[in-house]
Amino acid sequence: MFSRFIASIAIFSSALLFAGTAMAGNIAKDTWYQIDSTNFHIITNGDAQAVRTLARDLERYRAVALDLLGARDDGAKLTIYAAADRDSYAGLVGDDLSELTNGLFDTTAEGSYALVNLDGRTGERQLEAREFLFHEYTHFLSYNGTTTHYPYWYSEGFAEFMSTMTFGPDNTYQIGAIPGERAMTLLYTSQMPLQELLRATVYNTPDEEKGRVYASGWMLAHWIIMESGKAKAFKQFVKDYNNGADPVKALSKNLGMSIKEIERHYNAQFESGRFDLARGQVPATFKPANPKVKVMSGQQTVVELARFLVKSGYNAQGLEDLVRYAQREKLYAPELTAVRADAATRAGDYDGAARLLAQVAPTQHKEFWFQNAQAWLWLNREIGSMGSDRSKTMLKEARNKFVNLVNNQSDQAMNWYGLAITMQMLGYPKAQYVEMLEQAYLRAPREVHIAQWMARELYEKKDADYFAEVAQPLLLELTSEAEYNQMKTMLAELKPQVAEQSIKQGKALVKDNKAAAAANTKKKASP
Repeated sequence: MFSRFIASIAIFSSALLFAGTAMAGNIAKDTWYQIDSTNFHIITNGDAQAVRTLARDLERYRAVALDLLGARDDGAKLTIYAAADRDSYAGLVGDDLSELTNGLFDTTAEGSYALVNLDGRTGERQLEAREFLFHEYTHFLSYNGTTTHYPYWYSEGFAEFMSTMTFGPDNTYQIGAIPGERAMTLLYTSQMPLQELLRATVYNTPDEEKGRVYASGWMLAHWIIMESGKAKAFKQFVKDYNNGADPVKALSKNLGMSIKEIERHYNAQFESGRFDLARGQVPATFKPANPKVKVMSGQQTVVELARFLVKSGYNAQGLEDLVRYAQREKLYAPELTAVRADAATRAGDYDGAARLLAQVAPTQHKEFWFQNAQAWLWLNREIGSMGSDRSKTMLKEARNKFVNLVNNQSDQAMNWYGLAITMQMLGYPKAQYVEMLEQAYLRAPREVHIAQWMARELYEKKDADYFAEVAQPLLLELTSEAEYNQMKTMLAELKPQVAEQSIKQGKALVKDNKAAAAANTKKKASP
């Protein structure tokens, strides 16, 4: 279950051999702020008042975006890490990734988060930050709580389209402007050939070409939304794409135009350089936000940054750097020990994790951060044991911890998932642990390990419709050809018409997904 983090360890450990690696301890010296509004939790070492203004605009942007997208408002709060500058950003993601990106987004079973470099790479702080935050939040609205996949060009192109939203007097907004950095990309490199763009994925596109996908995707998305008159038809294209249809043929079919016709409009936009703007009103129901700003203590800062490094896996070696800094500055908190234990558990060092947790005073064992680390340690250690060597006593203790976590943090998919695993290992009736698993799936439908287990249970139950609902989007995520073929066979058995629709695209998807697993680049990144 922690394979993504272990892959990060393997990748980032090599960075220790080189000089110049960003030091997470250095950024912990800054003053960090916690800025909270109704729908956003922002951690930043930037200008607190400037970020507070951005939080206000994010709330306004959210209201407009939900209205435009017709998206469901589930009240989910997004955590944003807003790094003040490139050095701070590098301290969180490592030097290599900081050179390639200005923002990142990830949706996980532990919650969704966005990360942005407030300075960008041009130094235009406020404009850059707005665009990056709007871009990443568009990803959140597009992916949160849904299994729908969008083609790479549209996912990033639409996020770019939305990122330029500005607000005027009388609660008005304007959208459709050319993103500055994408305009420069088009000016200096030209647009991508249309068919190459339509078939592009985050995995088959070289890093140096990804900026062209963003820019060209923005231009095509702008035409579809603003000029083609075929926005509704495009929704059917997305459905066909999710069912495995060839993206080039599906776009032509659903727009009722040949690819040459679409390409003619696409190229004409580039040649003219003129792009219409749309204007509208912020929904009347929107109430201006009043974000609260709080200075974080040194201990809070270290724990928050450490927790991010562990759950993201971007800059794994930064954890020990933070630990040394905290010890040197007398900022070490017991919660940091639990974070370190969590990292050890994810890496399979169960004895090390146990030694760390033993250092936490009994008076703090009721804290949720301790219970979470302890429950996952106990569960993973028993998973690693064979048959009769497993301790039912420890599994029951883990179950009790997960029950408490579920009762107090019911929005966390990982709590439900842990409870489902322990109940299965303890021999509970299938219906009972599957009920817990379903709660985890509903909260994190894009997590592959959760969706795979849910699909297997539904297959055994012969619930064809629900199985297809889970299995079809899962085919777009699987990295193992054997697992892909097995899922396709199961789908063909229960829902043959659905399996037939996606059979042609299957091998290419598995190939791309394998590349993703090897490179550990599952997260959305904004170059």
